[in-house]
Amino acid sequence: MVLYPHQADAFGKITSEIQTGKGSAIGRVVIPTGGGKTLLEAAILDWQRANNSNTRLHLVLAPRILLANQLIREYRKFSGATAYRVIAFHSGHYEPEDEKIVWKEANTTRYNDVVEAYKNAVKNNQDLVVFSTYHSMDKLAGIDFDTVIADESQYLVAENFSDTWKTIKGRVRLSFTATERHTASNNGRGLNNENLFGKRLYEIKAAELIMLNLIVPPRLHIMYGETHSEEAAIVSEVTEMAVEQDRLTRSELGFSKILFAMKGTDDVKSIEDNIAKVRKERPEHDIFTITSKTGAKINGVTIRREQFLKELKTRQNCLIFHYDILSEGIDVPGITGVCLMRNLGLAKLLQTIGRAVRLFKEDGVNVKRQAWVSVAVINGDEDDKERVKRFVNAIRDGGFDISAEDVIETGKARHTPDQEGVDDAYGKAKNNFSNLFVEEVFHEIEQAEFWNDIRVAETVDEKLDILFN
Repeated sequence: MVLYPHQADAFGKITSEIQTGKGSAIGRVVIPTGGGKTLLEAAILDWQRANNSNTRLHLVLAPRILLANQLIREYRKFSGATAYRVIAFHSGHYEPEDEKIVWKEANTTRYNDVVEAYKNAVKNNQDLVVFSTYHSMDKLAGIDFDTVIADESQYLVAENFSDTWKTIKGRVRLSFTATERHTASNNGRGLNNENLFGKRLYEIKAAELIMLNLIVPPRLHIMYGETHSEEAAIVSEVTEMAVEQDRLTRSELGFSKILFAMKGTDDVKSIEDNIAKVRKERPEHDIFTITSKTGAKINGVTIRREQFLKELKTRQNCLIFHYDILSEGIDVPGITGVCLMRNLGLAKLLQTIGRAVRLFKEDGVNVKRQAWVSVAVINGDEDDKERVKRFVNAIRDGGFDISAEDVIETGKARHTPDQEGVDDAYGKAKNNFSNLFVEEVFHEIEQAEFWNDIRVAETVDEKLDILFN
């Protein structure tokens, strides 16, 4: 595989830091979702194995078992099936998808299994790569690793993980994330603690990835509606949002694959309990649901998680309902848009949007021009503006230069009379309502940004320049 220019730039900066440190380095890499973070990690690991390997032991960390197993497969694609030996150090179940490949791996949380796997790797003149979760990494403290790669490293700010991170030994320790979490103090648990996580070795903004045609821009869709009973509200809300997103997507791509970030597992369960009603409203869509309590289901039928993810990758017309499980790092190809059914923290919001801004290629050519981000405003006249402002602020904070022109409103508008017809091709789509509400939201946001720029300006001249230019 060939690295994109920005990945090659990051690769050069990271390997230069390692060489400058005479084989040792600690640092952070920030690349938005869709920017090829995993491929860069695999390339660094290969470089380490070839150029900077003493113990021939390496560690890759992820927040979830699903992601750890996905990383095994993605790294393998880059490096080759038998480039090194692997042990998955967690309690999950994994089956190799190709029995013909000579590939030794086992799932475990026993320290002695790592020792045994390492002995076998040494006998075969191979490196051993341990793929583990943050929950299990405390059992690996004391092992001398050549390389430690922390994927989705924003999780390391949690107190228990941060404390364990201090005990993990590695000559090269790299933290990769799309959304850094900082603390007010540079000496706290945040990723801005350079003593703990090192300096930022590389960063690229979402806007740059859009300019490079590596991801697509998000567009905000506000759907107004009214509803009453709670369970009926969930079902009607998601089906209405699915209808609207499908309208905005289908003429461009011919399908819609929509990810719903639900308020909790109970809401996902409500979808499962009303599967017949949802399917009646959207008969052309398969309904995927997954929770930690009820497991994975397709159209109401329980299925193993590995098969669930495999089917999710190959099918197109899908409505996907989850609570957090598919947020960070899990690859779900072909997502056309997301529906935000709850308020999300900045990291989770950007990770969720990141599922949708990935390209969709046909015959090697990207045919996707935008990713839809839908927000429902239900029975909430007084809270409309603040709710939408929170989402817009978060999207802009994530580096996406979204403006009033990137917003579409549908449904029962309480601001102006309804009009018919919404074109659904990018560049043609128009609001079927007056822009007054949206313009007010953006005006308030931009005013706040303006006064904040003046506040943080360090000199009087800088403040005057902002005021009059």
